[in-house]
Formats: sequence, structure tokens, C-alpha cells
Amino acid sequence: MNKDLNAFAEDISWFFQENDKVEIEERTLELSNEFKNIFPKLTKLIECSRKTFLRINNVEHILFAWTDIDDEIFGWLNKIEGLENVSDKLSAEHKILLQNIGGIQESFNQPEDSLTNNQNFMFIGTECSFGIGSWNEYYKETCEEENIKPIDYSNLICFVEEANGNMTFYDSKTNKIILFASDHCFDDITPIIGQPEYTFYSYDKINTFTEYVEQIAKEWAEENASC
Repeated sequence: MNKDLNAFAEDISWFFQENDKVEIEERTLELSNEFKNIFPKLTKLIECSRKTFLRINNVEHILFAWTDIDDEIFGWLNKIEGLENVSDKLSAEHKILLQNIGGIQESFNQPEDSLTNNQNFMFIGTECSFGIGSWNEYYKETCEEENIKPIDYSNLICFVEEANGNMTFYDSKTNKIILFASDHCFDDITPIIGQPEYTFYSYDKINTFTEYVEQIAKEWAEENASC
């Protein structure tokens, strides 16, 4: 294994199992002009990354790695999927992201307080879902207790799921970002007016899917000594 893959395996020690088939491939990555125009900050971050192309149990992955300001290796393991396997209702920007770099399956040694922290997945097309999943009953009961009318969340696509169950969505019609958090310690979110606390929130400085992606790139660039 190379140094970046070693650093990943050491930090995410549970990820690789004894019987996993892991192959390193010789490839290159060419970002599309659409990607570069939509995600300029992410483009700069990706272009200065060290890239290890992997096939893990016959599934394509890319390990993006950098060196941080403390001289530690940090990065993302991204899963690559064909668009034929994902919902056609994903936004155009989301699809372009997936076509170029895939979705983040794991991040390691991430910056403190980054949006990437404690996430089960980010952006991976086949993991995305509509609605609030297992929070349906909780949300319904909370609204009934406070005599509040539930919002229509049928158009919300969950593209990030936190380890504690919090979910980040974008509206499939407007691309606007919404967070559902029954348990949170964020400083940069505000309860949506007319909704119970510990349900739906908006980000104070992030309005769209594109802004969310670019904020992640900004957070990682600020800690990056490779770029």
C-alpha cells in the first residue's frame, strides 16, 4: 500500500476486512468543464490532491489525499457509481459531481468542525433517499404535541446522513438546503419558522447544494498544506 492508503487504513481501521479484494489501478482523472465552472473551489482542491485509484471488491473508488498544516495526511475515499444506478431526480449539479469524483464514503483526519465530520455518507447516489425516513413518526408526534402543521417533505432528497441520524437534504425543485436534526450542537443553523425545535433547520450561510459542496472544499483548503 502507498502512504496515503496506509494513512487511511490506520485511521479508519475497521474499513478493510480480511477477505476484501483491494486493487490499485493506474488511471488519471479529467474533470469536466461543467464541474470546473460549478465547483471552482472544489476543482482547485481536487487538482492538487494525490489520487489513488482503487477497486475494492470490484467497486471503483478514488482515494483523494492531501497533507494538512500539521503535516498529517488527510483525505476522502470516494465511491464511483454510474448514473444509471441513481435516481434521475437528483439535481444536475449533484449528477455532475458524481460523474466526476463520485461521493464521499469515508473521510479521515478531517478538519475540526468540518461538514464532513461524523457522516455515514456524503453525496453517494445510491445512498440518497426521499423524505425523512425513520424520523417520520417522531416528526409527526412532535408537530401534534405543539399543534404545528407539518411541512411537505416529499421533494426533499437526503444526500448526507450523520452517524447520529441527522439528515441533510436539498429540495429537488429548488436545490435549497435543509437540515433535519433531532440532536445537534451547530452554531450556524436556524430553526425553520413555524417548525418545532429539533426538527427542520436552515443553514445561516449555505443556501444551495453547490454552496454546501464549495463550503466543504473551503474547510479542507484552509487546513491544507498541499495546495
